[in-house]
Amino acid sequence: MRQKKGFTLIELLVVIAIIALLLAILMPSLRKAKQIARDIVCRSNLKQWSLIWSMYLGENNSKLPEITTGWTRGSWITALRGEWQTEGGITKCPTAPKFKDFGTGGNGSYTTTYFMPATPGFDAEYCSYGGNSWMYSGQSGDRFWGTINVRGAGNVPFFMDSMWRGGFVGYSGTNDGGMNMHDTESDTNNWTGWQNGGIRNFAMPRHGSGAKAGTNVLFMDMSARHVMIKEMWSLKWHTDFDTNAWTGVRDSIWPGDWMVKYTEDF
Repeated sequence: MRQKKGFTLIELLVVIAIIALLLAILMPSLRKAKQIARDIVCRSNLKQWSLIWSMYLGENNSKLPEITTGWTRGSWITALRGEWQTEGGITKCPTAPKFKDFGTGGNGSYTTTYFMPATPGFDAEYCSYGGNSWMYSGQSGDRFWGTINVRGAGNVPFFMDSMWRGGFVGYSGTNDGGMNMHDTESDTNNWTGWQNGGIRNFAMPRHGSGAKAGTNVLFMDMSARHVMIKEMWSLKWHTDFDTNAWTGVRDSIWPGDWMVKYTEDF
């Protein structure tokens, strides 16, 4: 009888090495596929928000909510809580699902939620989406949109990935309203409080990678798409916003060398 020959140690090591090599080749693709899936779910969440907003606006003659005293940037959720139960998955981007206490008033980061306190009849929430604070109605001054029916709605950011409840993004020919990024990279954009948030609340690499990293944005025409970091400065944040001002002040709004890696090709 011929004795059956088993695998030698060398053969087993070769097989293990081949499997390890295949895993090393596949892992980046798997990570990229997971990242793409999260991006798709995030945009799906924003489309659900577009339905909630459409219901609210349909019942209010297209008029956007007024600012709630003490809740300037979070007024959108106080309005929608009376319209729709917002608890659950759609308040959180799948790339930023958990809260981390940074000790700065409950703010979030690229990968974490922020804290939204309770209001009468509704529990506290953890969110990773926020609104363009120039959306509201009933305000003095001519920068507020007030209504959803505006010209160029497809370039007016409305609701999006955010590290805070919302933000007032400036520019009226001068560099105001928190237009600057910090000179060093941080997953919180060196956010130190709502007064200093501005565009830093939104201009972050939560989705995508490399030069085209950015955030997902729901626009006033209720379309949702990926917006690259530097592209955020070219959106029409308020009625008086200069969408081309960024081209002449690159050094002041993007002072750190780390911002160079993000594309201006948009």
